[in-house]
Amino acid sequence: MQLAVLALCAVAHAGSSSRSVVSSSRRSLSAGAVEALQLRGGTAEPSDTLLQATFACNRLHATVLAEAMSEIAALRKIIATGEPVADFGVKADALLTDAAQKFAAETPAGDAEVTALYNDKAEELREVATASLEPLFVQQISLLKESALEDFKKGTLGDADPTEALTKAEATFVGAAEASVPAKTGWNVKAERASLVNIMNAIIAPAKKATQIKLQAAQQLQTAMSYLQMQQQQMQAMQAQYTGGQGGKWNVGAAYRPPDTNINLSGSYQQGRTNIQVSMVPDEGAALLGQNGFTNGVGPANLGLSFNIHL
Repeated sequence: MQLAVLALCAVAHAGSSSRSVVSSSRRSLSAGAVEALQLRGGTAEPSDTLLQATFACNRLHATVLAEAMSEIAALRKIIATGEPVADFGVKADALLTDAAQKFAAETPAGDAEVTALYNDKAEELREVATASLEPLFVQQISLLKESALEDFKKGTLGDADPTEALTKAEATFVGAAEASVPAKTGWNVKAERASLVNIMNAIIAPAKKATQIKLQAAQQLQTAMSYLQMQQQQMQAMQAQYTGGQGGKWNVGAAYRPPDTNINLSGSYQQGRTNIQVSMVPDEGAALLGQNGFTNGVGPANLGLSFNIHL
């Protein structure tokens, strides 16, 4: 924020200084400018050549700076809409390079004092333009960060893996942010990248905890099932030992009802054991004969009787 404020102040100062330089180019040098020229030249009065060079240098500085500020204003207008500027770093580098080339193209060669004067102004031009671009760079990175967060939130909807969404959003942000860093500056996006990752980790922390709880519950259930299976195997082994051997691997069963009787015979063979069951059941069609169609009293055929024989 301090850098952004300083940059805005520098822009305002540059604009006002540009206008004052243009107007002052038509007048004589101020006392401070004369004193500076005296110190530079080491003479009591600056030469006419140095005076003319100073006027021309200030005029050139103001003209080139005004053109650069016009291009910066166009970038500012795009960012103000809430959309990041595509290839911001490339455009910023091109702007700084163009301004430097325009100033260098009008820089005269020969006199050392004049050359030093133009070099100082060229450096001042670069610093003012860079300071004017810095707040736009901060806004650009902020927009990219917000976009990455939105993509991350969409990626965590449903049963999607939040860790995968985090990795993808971070990679998207890093690619766009690094493309927005002008090569002619020392700016970087490390702090904003770390901030983005921290925010996404804070969002997915509850989801990670819930997933961990589910995994722990599943592991506990699996452990319980394994324990029960082991207990069942131990019981089967004890049963086989008690009955004198392992049971067969096949089961069979059958049932028979003699005609015109209420006797039902059934037998089965399971796990090496034979089971025979004899039961007395009423005729299935007795209900069709009416309430008393089967018998008028209670007899053996009306009673359910069964017994089992295990061999």
